[in-house]
Amino acid sequence: MRTLAFVVCAAGSLALAAPAQADSLLDNISGITLDENGRLITFTGLIFDENGTIAQILKSGDKRPKKIDYRYDGAGRFIMPGIVDSHVALMRIGYAAMTGGKNGLPPPRPEDRDVALQKAQRLLAAQGITAVADMGTTIDDWQAYRRAGDQNTLYIRVMAYAGTVEDMTLIGGPGPTPWLYNDKLRFNGLFLRPGKTEGATSAALSPAATQLRNLMSRAAMDNFQIAAATPDRAAVDDVLDAIVELKPTYQGERRWRLEGLRAIDTVQAGRAAGDKALITFRFGALEQDMAGTPADAAQVQPWQSVVQAGVKPAYASIATNAVPAPFADMAMAITRESASGTPAADWQPTQKLSREDALAAFTANGAYAGFGDGRFGKLIKGQRADFVMLDRDPMLASPAELRSLRVVETWIGGARIYVAGQEEAQKISQEKMPGW
Repeated sequence: MRTLAFVVCAAGSLALAAPAQADSLLDNISGITLDENGRLITFTGLIFDENGTIAQILKSGDKRPKKIDYRYDGAGRFIMPGIVDSHVALMRIGYAAMTGGKNGLPPPRPEDRDVALQKAQRLLAAQGITAVADMGTTIDDWQAYRRAGDQNTLYIRVMAYAGTVEDMTLIGGPGPTPWLYNDKLRFNGLFLRPGKTEGATSAALSPAATQLRNLMSRAAMDNFQIAAATPDRAAVDDVLDAIVELKPTYQGERRWRLEGLRAIDTVQAGRAAGDKALITFRFGALEQDMAGTPADAAQVQPWQSVVQAGVKPAYASIATNAVPAPFADMAMAITRESASGTPAADWQPTQKLSREDALAAFTANGAYAGFGDGRFGKLIKGQRADFVMLDRDPMLASPAELRSLRVVETWIGGARIYVAGQEEAQKISQEKMPGW
């Protein structure tokens, strides 16, 4: 069995056990995934090679290979692909864990950033998250990711998007990077936020539609992917109008992204589908988005309408200081009900997702949105063995059970990086750096 554990070494940093160069069998499991066509399939065994790539999935009647280097008994646990969170501020999650959310502290040094990254990874792995899209990546963040990759301590897969053109060009140079460190890190493009003016360090007026087009054009000319925050329908129109203007010049597979979408109407959903755009939803924010908006309730996070229009929805926690709760958010996605189970009359229950569509939104669609499809997001032959071991079946669990679902283990690339109940052994050094 191969194990990559978060362990405290004498120097107070993460120690990584070298993976065995051998094939492994995870057997006696109740696994679910989506196949190449997006259909739900089940399996009871998983074989992956020395590189953490899946060689074969096994059904209950399939013969197990006699010659295998490592066998792991899953004890009947439930297995699903690792969660892909399509919108986080990765380093801010780590800083919040380091500082307790205190403000007014000195700028972090490189070594502080390294510790923050390790803390963020541990917190995410404990929630079953194996890959993230990091929105607003700075050059300092990128350097921290590269240091971790060089030291073999980058565990979570990171799809990075700069928050300014300056950082985009510093990180990517002539264009998006290739996948680095065995598909652990890729720089994709530019994240644009209403309320932030290019180059500004504080909140400012929303950029005009002309500026939005200019920024999108600047990114697109070097094949950078564009992810634009769309908090309202006016912002959706601005982005879709810009895409229409840019498409004749910047052709090819662009995968335009509408981020954290709160509201969209059927016409806009159809336009997004025609542009082959992707939408990330903050499923867990439905309750607050519905509050006080009865007039446009039918257009607030209309997940099923988006699916019917042909758009791939992806899960986005938009986590900054707080740790995501993906299974609570999944419960919202399949019910459109609050934890109390008593939705308001205007929560549009017909817009809830099926369990299969929710599984796609929380796994495969997120990988696709960040150009990770074919590499991770599904537990099928040729993709990375990124999975979570759960204490119950997410396809059958009640909404209340989903909200309290427990992640038993998290594996990335065929290596176990988190085990519930062993947090003390996995903790990064609690010794604070000077100034923190």
